[in-house]
Amino acid sequence: MFLISHWCSILNRNFSYKKKTESCSSAAIATYTFFCVQNEKEVTKTRLVDDTRKQRARMKMDCFPCNGYLHITVNSDNPDAVRLRILHHRSHCHYVDISIPEDITKLVEEMKNQPASNVSTFIHRIWTRVLQDHPGTQVTQKQIYALW
Repeated sequence: MFLISHWCSILNRNFSYKKKTESCSSAAIATYTFFCVQNEKEVTKTRLVDDTRKQRARMKMDCFPCNGYLHITVNSDNPDAVRLRILHHRSHCHYVDISIPEDITKLVEEMKNQPASNVSTFIHRIWTRVLQDHPGTQVTQKQIYALW
């Protein structure tokens, strides 16, 4: 997976694993296919919770007809030889990762059992720590509060 994250950072794109295909000519050769997370052909339908009181309107990530795929072919007999094939027909705005970093999640988990009267103090303290540890983050204070 290091190879994937390395190429994603070079391409400034985010790809998600789709499938593995074995070669017909040799059992040692396999092709791994990844798709651009903003590829509109790969969008999955939103699943709603059965309880209507719990259903929420959520913002969706922008998707585009980019036809973005990354194919990596590897030969286990010769691990130094790797074939990369990138398809990305249309340029589009970049994917913004708004997931909460693991260290912040742990910090919030540690502070979860604090009394409710201290909520604003703890949220402020956690948010200050987020900004110190992750300057330029896309995570919002609202996400931290919701996690708490």
